[in-house]
Amino acid sequence: MTQANTIEDLKRIIVLIYGILGNGNPFWVFAAVRPSKYQPFMTAQKEGTLNLYQFEPFGEIIVSGEGKAPPEDIILKVAEMYQTTPEVLMDLADAPVEG
Repeated sequence: MTQANTIEDLKRIIVLIYGILGNGNPFWVFAAVRPSKYQPFMTAQKEGTLNLYQFEPFGEIIVSGEGKAPPEDIILKVAEMYQTTPEVLMDLADAPVEG
């Protein structure tokens, strides 16, 4: 494995996914998507074929929970994990999934 592959393997695009559980309650998911899998991820999401239980091909689920939006403490922890501010994290996480 080359250094370029190693660096690419470490990069992630943070996304915030919203949905509705089988019981009708809203949920949210912070996920880390590999840059090379971002387009297939977006296609699966738009087509409604995204399976969060089998997310490994796209990247990793960071954290998830019930509710309309992640709680402030979760936003702070994820921002800290990815060495950014909560404002930047939410801008980055929300922007790609809108549309």
